[in-house]
Amino acid sequence: MAKEKCGVGDLLIGVDLGTGGVRSMAVDVSGEVVASSTVSLEGATVVDEGGIHEQSPLFWWEATCRGVRELMGKLASGGIPKDNLKGLAVDGTSGTVVFLDRIGEPLRPGIMYNDARSGEEADGLNDLAAGFCEKLGYRFAASFALAKIDWVRRNESESFEKTVCCLHQGDFIEGRLCGEFGLSDYSNALKTGYDLVEEEWPDWIGNLPGVRERLPRVVAPGMQIGQVCGVAAEQTWLPEGLPVVAGATDGTAACVASGVRRPGDYNTTLGTTLVFKGISEKLGRHPKGLIYSHKLPGGLWLPGAASNTGGEWIEAEFPGADLGKMDAAARERFPSACVAYPLARRGERFPFLAEEAEGFCIPELWDDIERYAAYLQGTALVERMAYEVIDKVAGTSGGEVYSTGGGSRSDVWMQCRADVTGRTVHRPAVPESAFGSAVLAAAGTVCGDVWTAVENMVRIERTFVPDGNRRDGYAELYSRSQE
Repeated sequence: MAKEKCGVGDLLIGVDLGTGGVRSMAVDVSGEVVASSTVSLEGATVVDEGGIHEQSPLFWWEATCRGVRELMGKLASGGIPKDNLKGLAVDGTSGTVVFLDRIGEPLRPGIMYNDARSGEEADGLNDLAAGFCEKLGYRFAASFALAKIDWVRRNESESFEKTVCCLHQGDFIEGRLCGEFGLSDYSNALKTGYDLVEEEWPDWIGNLPGVRERLPRVVAPGMQIGQVCGVAAEQTWLPEGLPVVAGATDGTAACVASGVRRPGDYNTTLGTTLVFKGISEKLGRHPKGLIYSHKLPGGLWLPGAASNTGGEWIEAEFPGADLGKMDAAARERFPSACVAYPLARRGERFPFLAEEAEGFCIPELWDDIERYAAYLQGTALVERMAYEVIDKVAGTSGGEVYSTGGGSRSDVWMQCRADVTGRTVHRPAVPESAFGSAVLAAAGTVCGDVWTAVENMVRIERTFVPDGNRRDGYAELYSRSQE
């Protein structure tokens, strides 16, 4: 696909609200990071115990203002005029929810993505919306925003009655920037029960008294939704009138930043766990609900799932090891004849569901390097199986992998994964959610759509191509691993 040139010299700002900090980034349309800043959210936490996790939304805003001011200061020091700025987008943690009054002030602390108090409400939603869950291919959990909204409705009636709008974390910041609230995007709205197929709030939400009228209007990520207002301009040093573009969840923004773009491709994050997001042209439904799909503009879907395997086994099995030396030594041990399933703790959730699953290595190995190589390879075998499961559900095949996460920094592991899966594996240059938000900002302003923005802005640092000489050996090993 040939690159369509966006405006040369134009800059876009992406803001990422994480659990512990706010990351801001100014990126030009060729993908060059011109300036960045990070501001800690230490002090934002209100409650963090017993499964209850809350933070102050006003602290998020103050940290965003500090970070963007630092960013603007760096641009000014570099002689870059404000006129070069063309748009801004924000991403936030998925499932985090805030409750606002009629003037947009928070009525209570934000309930974070990892808050677990609303399990009973989630069960009730699954009963109430059984047909909807079957249609969309997922089930509600305590981590979902709608379950948290229902918990507040049932347990904090005074706060709920005063609530005019329930928004997600990124929505709140975008509302502060624009000076008006009531908008979200369908990446964030997925966990609030938004119907991604019909692109509307479903009728069954009307069975939750008072909830539907407190939910926002929903637009596509990458759509221009407003402009920076005068008050926000003073607090952030952004130019008044700068276009604000609908963002996404942090996970979806990171997926955009990876460079994934075609049906059959995957963004796979190899960190403590192994997280998959594919691209497909249809909404796939796993019979056991192990996959759920976000949606991107252009009618494309992001079927996703997560395995409990990943990199957690490294610290558990090889604490304090020099991984660079281990990689160099392991390079000579591929392909290993051993079949390993490197699970650091009990239980697996994908590519199969097994609460009692435990890791193994057959035969059991005492040589550290041989075992390390077998575990690197074993993770890749799980990855291959995951692609087959998602491909079957999504109707895709043979795409490439855009890999992010700490494990992707290992060239040896990247090549092993390419060889085992038989897929070309890319390592993007800037695999950060803030970068993905900058890409979404470009989509809504200077580039016209998400995929043109991705083509222009995402750079690949290195590509790993499967070694054809190892294909048959790994095919045989994969077959053994399925027994």
